Amino acid sequence: MGLIEDIFGMDENRKIYRKEFEQALRSLPNISHEEMEYLEGVFADALKDGITETELKKEILELEHNTSDNLDAVEVESVKRKLFGELEDNK
Repeated sequence: MGLIEDIFGMDENRKIYRKEFEQALRSLPNISHEEMEYLEGVFADALKDGITETELKKEILELEHNTSDNLDAVEVESVKRKLFGELEDNK
């Protein structure tokens, strides 16, 4: 079972929240502590009301570096590829 199935099951309309998102991030072997902190911060608002699989993918694709980020632009692109790659590779 891949990451998408682990998080959302077979229900594409299911929403996940902060706790489930953080648990999923911790299960990824190639995500560093700094990258996890970045993603938790970026998705904090969306996760308050829950986020669907489609919304999560859209948010990942739209990740961009901001000057207040703890990652530089290259690291943001790297984490974006890692996370999206995990979602797609494990379908």
